[in-house]
Amino acid sequence: MTWPAYANVAADGYGLGQDADVARTRFDDGAVRQEKIYSAALDVRSLRGWLASDADLVRFRAWARENAHLWFDWRDTEDGVTRRVRVRGGAATIRYTARVRAGTRTWDFQLELEGYSKN
Repeated sequence: MTWPAYANVAADGYGLGQDADVARTRFDDGAVRQEKIYSAALDVRSLRGWLASDADLVRFRAWARENAHLWFDWRDTEDGVTRRVRVRGGAATIRYTARVRAGTRTWDFQLELEGYSKN
């Protein structure tokens, strides 16, 4: 399964991050212990994009309901590498905003993708 081609990703607002790879424990005496977590930390990418029409919004929301929580192939706009990712939190976390330009309504969306550095 792959990212839908009609869901355009904007270069503006693209963000990179990573989940914590250490666990911190505070003790009663105020001391802090920090140790490396041995499971791999997920890389996180924040995306903004747009859909060209109401019909694309309907198609994308249907795709998200069926696939956003699953691993899928996505070509990273940062380095061009195809990665296995999923939408963090599934379809319910995707936010849509309507825009009207020259009498035509388009849809902006925001979401976070998560995946591993090594796919």
